[in-house]
Amino acid sequence: MTRAAVRRAPAAADLRRDDAGRRTQREPGQQHHLRGDVAHAIHWAPPDAAGDILALAWRPDAAPPREIRVRPELRDRMLAQMNPADRALAEERGTIGRPPGVPLVVDGSLPLFPGFEIVRARPRSA
Repeated sequence: MTRAAVRRAPAAADLRRDDAGRRTQREPGQQHHLRGDVAHAIHWAPPDAAGDILALAWRPDAAPPREIRVRPELRDRMLAQMNPADRALAEERGTIGRPPGVPLVVDGSLPLFPGFEIVRARPRSA
């Protein structure tokens, strides 16, 4: 009778030692804070409301967006987070995203949370 080979997981002490070694090596541009004697990287990105909403709008498992309805304060926040060229283009066309873009409609009657609604294209009948 043969015995199946079983892979042994690394010892917890080995994992902690390896992990601590990686955390103390700083990458250029990374911020760190100290907890005990080990430096930990702070991972975050600046907010991108427009990018997050567009990612939801263009989900591969959903119909394409027809328009995006947002509350006025969310529209202001989205435009403030854009670079000046994209902001000017969005204000001029009334759309966000790559051309042709998705129409952005301001609707103050939407609930405070989440503050937006994605209106999708109707399915085509066969």
